[in-house]
Amino acid sequence: MQVNLLNSIIKITKNRDIDSLEYTIISTIQEFITCSEITIYKDLAIEGELRVERSASLLFKGAKEFTWLDKSIIDSPSDELISCMRSTCIITVKADDNKEHRWLPICLQDRPVGAIAITSGELKSEEQVLLNAFCRIFENYLAILHENETDKLTGLLNRQTFDKKLRLLLEKQVVKQHKTNKNDENRNRQADATSWLAIVDIDHFKMINDQYGHVCGDEVLLVLAQKMKSFFRSTDLIFRFGGEEFVLVFEPTDLASIQAKLTGFLAFIRETKFPFISQLTLSIGLSRISLYDFPISVIENADRALYYAKQNGRDQLCFYDELISKHLIEPQQLQSDIDLF
Repeated sequence: MQVNLLNSIIKITKNRDIDSLEYTIISTIQEFITCSEITIYKDLAIEGELRVERSASLLFKGAKEFTWLDKSIIDSPSDELISCMRSTCIITVKADDNKEHRWLPICLQDRPVGAIAITSGELKSEEQVLLNAFCRIFENYLAILHENETDKLTGLLNRQTFDKKLRLLLEKQVVKQHKTNKNDENRNRQADATSWLAIVDIDHFKMINDQYGHVCGDEVLLVLAQKMKSFFRSTDLIFRFGGEEFVLVFEPTDLASIQAKLTGFLAFIRETKFPFISQLTLSIGLSRISLYDFPISVIENADRALYYAKQNGRDQLCFYDELISKHLIEPQQLQSDIDLF
C-alpha cells in the first residue's frame, strides 16, 4: 500500500492546472476508499451571495459502471454543505441505508473556498485519516496552482493560462461533438452552436487613472471582475489580459444568444455604480471559435472587432464576421493591439 500511496501522491503533484488536479484527487480517493459518490464543490466567491458550483463529480452506479458529471451551479446547496464551508469543520451524517455522507472543508489562505463530499460505507479510522490527508494534500497543492493561474488583483484567470484553458475546452467539445454526431436529432439541434471569444475593454480607463489615481483604477477593475463573475456562467472562462483588457471564452451557443448576453452585460455595467465615477462603459469585440482554430487567430479577429468598436463610438459590441460581411473592415487591414508574445 505504501508504494501505491507514494505513486498516487506523485500523480497528484504532476498536475499543472486546477481542473486536472480535481479529477486526479477524486480518482485517488476512490482508489483507496470505496465510495459511491465523490464531489468537489466550490464557493464562486460572488460578493453578496453564496453561489456554489459542483466542479467535479464522480458517481458510481455499480462495481465498474461510473459517470463523471459536468460542472453545474447548485441552486439549493444542502445545509450540511453550507455548514461545512462556513464552519470549516468536517460534517458526517449516517443515512438510513447505512451509507455515510461526509463533507470535508477546503481552505485557501485560511479562507474556506469549497468542500469535498463523499458517500461511502462506514469508514475505518485509518481510512478517515487517509481521506483527511488527501484533502490536505489537495488543499496545499491547490494553493500553489491558484497562485500560478490567477491574476493577483482581480482573482480572475491570468493571461498565462489562456492557451491551456482554451485547448482543454476545445478538446472537451471535440469529444462531445463525436458523441452527439451519433444522433441525427442532436446534430441538427447543435448545428448553429459554436464557441465564442470576446475581448472586453474599459472605455477611457486612462482618464480614470489620470483623474482619480491608480488606487481608484484598481477598485474599478475589482468591481468589474466581480460583476463579470456574477453575470456570466461559471463554465465561461474569464481572463484578465492586463491593464483594462479582459478576455471571455464561452461554451457553444448560437450567435443570437451570445449577442443578447453580451449586449445585456453592456447595459448591466452602464447601470452599475463604480467608485468615484458617474458611469462606466465597455467596448467588446466578438469572434467565433471553431474547433480547430489557432488561439492567436481568434484573438486577432476579436481584437479587430474591438478596435472598430472603440474607433466608432465605444460602448458597443462588434462581431468580427459581421464587420467583414459588411465590408467595414478587411481581414488584413488592422494589426492586433495585443502583445501576444
